[in-house]
Parts: sequence; C-alpha cells; structure tokens
Amino acid sequence: MRVTTLIKAAALAAFLAGTAAAGVKYVAVVETDVDAASGASAELNAAEVREITAELRRQATENLPSGKYSVMTSETVQSMGGAVLEECAEENCVITLGSRIGADYIVRGTVSKFQTKFTLTIEIYETDNGTLVISSEAVRSGNLEELLGIAATASANMYRKFADTQKTTAAAGPAPDTDEPKEEAKPEKEMPTPKPKSEPPKRPPITLSVGGGAFFNAGFGGGIKWPSGAAAAMPYFGGGVYLFFDATYGEAFAGYSMGGGKWKSEAVSDSKIIPDMKCQYINIGVFAKYPVNVGSVKLFPLFGIDYEAAAAGKLEYEGGGKTYEFDGADGRYNSGDLSIVWVKFGGGVDFDLGERLYLRGELMYGVRSASEFEKGGAAFDDKKGETMRGQCVSVRVGAGFRF
Repeated sequence: MRVTTLIKAAALAAFLAGTAAAGVKYVAVVETDVDAASGASAELNAAEVREITAELRRQATENLPSGKYSVMTSETVQSMGGAVLEECAEENCVITLGSRIGADYIVRGTVSKFQTKFTLTIEIYETDNGTLVISSEAVRSGNLEELLGIAATASANMYRKFADTQKTTAAAGPAPDTDEPKEEAKPEKEMPTPKPKSEPPKRPPITLSVGGGAFFNAGFGGGIKWPSGAAAAMPYFGGGVYLFFDATYGEAFAGYSMGGGKWKSEAVSDSKIIPDMKCQYINIGVFAKYPVNVGSVKLFPLFGIDYEAAAAGKLEYEGGGKTYEFDGADGRYNSGDLSIVWVKFGGGVDFDLGERLYLRGELMYGVRSASEFEKGGAAFDDKKGETMRGQCVSVRVGAGFRF
C-alpha cells in the first residue's frame, strides 16, 4: 500500500513539474462542507453533497481557460490526501494541505441552512498564503434541485471573473524597484464578462400543497329549444366553497355550491309561469396545469373537468305557494337529474406570502353537458326539441400551504 502511494506521488510530482514549466496553475475542488450546527446535515445525504461538489468541479472545467488552469480530478485529490483536505475548515489548513497535493488554488463550497432555505457559499483560496481570492454571489433556495441550478450559474460566473482578474494581474507584472516618481498606470479596459452558456429551462420541481377558498359562477345559455322556435333558457348564478390538493402540474378539488336563476323565454310573456330554479351541488373535479415562475409570482394555464352532482333542487313560481321539488316522488324528476359535467379552461396565479404560504386566483370559462332534466324536457310529448349549450364563467380565490 505504501509503495503504491509513493508511486502515485512520484507520478503526480513528475506531471506537476512538467506542466508547471508551461505556466499552468492547478485548481483542486474539494468536497463541499456541510454546516452541521445550522441543521443542514440533517437534510443532506452524502450522495447529495457529492453532487454539489461534482457540479462545482464541472463548472470549473468548463469555465477556466484550459491553457492556464488544470482542474484536478477527484481521484487525484483523494490519492494525495484529499480526504483530510476535504475536512479542512480553517484557512491556515488550506495552506498546508493545499501544498501537499500541489494545488495552486482550492475551491471549497459550504452549505448551511437558515429557516427553510439552504445557503451555499463558494470560495477560491490561494494555497501560497491562504488568501481568499474570490467568492461567488449568494446561492439560496429551499429546494436542492433548484439550488444546484443556481449554483451552476453562480460558480460559472465566479470562475470567469477569477480568470479575468488573474489575467489582468499577470499583465500588469511586478512594479519596478526605483526611487524615481512613478507615472500613474492607466487602468486596463475592463474585459466584457462572457455571457453564461444558455441552458434549457428546467421544469419546476414537484411540490405538494393543500388549500381552500371560495368560488363564484355566472352561467348563461342552456335549456331547451323546440322546432316551433320557442325556447326556455336556464341561466344561473351562484357560488360556494372548496378544498383543493395541488401537485404542481395538477389540481384536484371538492366543494359545495348553491345557485339559482330565473328561466328565460321570449315565447312566454307572463312571468308568473316562468319558474326560478334553486339548486345545490357537490363539486368534484381535476385540472391539469403548467406553472411558470416569475419572481415570487407563479402563472399557470388550466384545463380540466368540473362535475356538479346536484344534491337538491326545486322550481319556484311567482306568487308563492307553487313549487316543484326534484325529489323523485309522484313521477317528478329527482335531484340527480340536474347533475352536469363542465369542461373548463383558463388560467391562474399564485402569490407567495413566504416559503410555504401563498394566495391563489383562477379565472375560467366552461361549457357543459345537458342534464337529464333538459333531455327529458326536449323529448316530452314528442315535441322533438333539442338542448342548448350551457356556458359559464368561474372565478376562484383561495390560499394554499406547501409541504
């Protein structure tokens, strides 16, 4: 085992000596440190920590000029004592252990947690004196997959800025040792920072949430039209409350609503014989959606089905006293004959009130199937009528809580 280690050390030393002559600087990306005191270690396993480290090493390889910098592989770092180095938490330790593996610079990430969000700090140290050369911008997220995406962009920007800074320092060279007055050097023209490589947009991570709220419906159309031209439309207005379960790309809900509306018929002038319909419904449905994040706001289109299972219904006529109950007794229709299916589409928006709580608003348009009551009325006494299309505009407002 000792002989193998010596052989590896000799081979690395020979390789470093050859490339040092060419002016190549060596960069070692060590294993990401997890701040146990912050509680981050309780939510990150070893595989996830390795993935963060691998992403920092991958971005170093892609964004540091290959002719000037060589990113050491994880195997090289580990074979030369990197396991100890990756546990290093002090800057003077960076000097000692960094020089042991022949690295000119060391990149180290540290993950901590504050409240519900992870925070990743990425730093580059110079091993000659332990100086902190550069740090990345803040990387924060409550979701590990999102944290990796932000870390990739932040570390890429840091590596490019580091390379530009080192290029400017090398071009300036050491100041001449003379007592003569020095002419103030003109600052070099700042090199434009290359644009980050375009990456395909990542799909939002799956999140689960529950919530509830209220909804309002404005229905129009529907009813029956006969060959004679006579027609009876059955619009209604109402609202209710609902509970929903959300899984990012889908929303299921259940609720209770009440509605009513007076029938309309141009063929009947006496309003006393035109009834006012009162209904109660159990609403059950599901919508597909695709959210798009815009800062703290999330927009999403909606498309799905809302089934209104009628729980009760009756017709009331002007003057009082005369009603028609949908109870199935004495040949009357029952409440289930008023049930309908809506096909709805529209859009919604979520406003974040924090990491977990949000407000939701939705606006939809829908068309519905004909109820059994309408179908029976169209066919009554062989009048050969036909049902008319029912339409609706729905507004829903509520609040949700993410797990």
